[in-house]
Amino acid sequence: MLFPHEQCDRKTFQFRYLTPSTLSMRLVGIGWQSVSSTEYRYDGLKRTDGEGTIFQFTLSGQGTIRFGDREYVVPKHCGFLCTLPSDHEYYYDAASGPWEFLFIAVRGEDAIRHWNSLIDRFGPVVPFAGQLEPFLCISELYSLVCRNAELDKYFVSSQLYRFVLELNRIFEGSDVVPYKDSPEPVRTAIRLMQSQYAAPLSLDDIASAAGLSKYHFSRVFLSKTGIQPMHYLRKIRIEKASALLAQTNKTMETIARETGFEGGNYFIRVFKTLVGMTPSEYRRSLGPESAHALRIEK
Repeated sequence: MLFPHEQCDRKTFQFRYLTPSTLSMRLVGIGWQSVSSTEYRYDGLKRTDGEGTIFQFTLSGQGTIRFGDREYVVPKHCGFLCTLPSDHEYYYDAASGPWEFLFIAVRGEDAIRHWNSLIDRFGPVVPFAGQLEPFLCISELYSLVCRNAELDKYFVSSQLYRFVLELNRIFEGSDVVPYKDSPEPVRTAIRLMQSQYAAPLSLDDIASAAGLSKYHFSRVFLSKTGIQPMHYLRKIRIEKASALLAQTNKTMETIARETGFEGGNYFIRVFKTLVGMTPSEYRRSLGPESAHALRIEK
């Protein structure tokens, strides 16, 4: 696979803004480097860059980062996160050949907040393995910077937020993938639930349609969607019920029956759990000619 940055020359870019920026996530540096000198060493308490953040992704070779009193190796397809100033130090590991990497330096309140949150929850080093979407954000951004010196700062900021969101997707979603990339048993199950949500579907019914035992199916479905199969079915039913609440005058009992719930009381209880209000409150919150559509995400 050819990454976008590989079509460009190896360079480092710094950014300065002519007017004070109100952006809470702004790029101040991006680069593609290869280092082979032990003089390459940065101490997070001695730098004079000011407050900010760094992400560095290893393309080949490896480096090392000391974070507090622990040292971490940063090999190929791993990256590290750090904030400035902080008690860290990263440097070249001469035993592993040249250390080649892409990096970004980012400033702003949101950058520091997001970086600190990620480090607190998951540590400073990120093993990407086959989940390279966050790195692709940086590779694409580097390519765009190389090819277009007039990039809009707001677009650049949006790419940085995309990078942070993709990192969170990895950390929080494990192996969660888009529907189109899901295994066929998962897609079959989702199609069944979307078309037969009003029927009294059981886990056995759904697993049988997917061609797997219910225990294996449950594990696969959870790993690829981030949600248990029966919770996914409940989500679909509540979304369908919300449309009926918005677009019809049907009673709660009727809507419950038409969306696969055993009775009105159970429907009301589930609706309030997922939406935060009762069906009646939800209906009253909408305008008289609402085309409102509710989506429930994990």
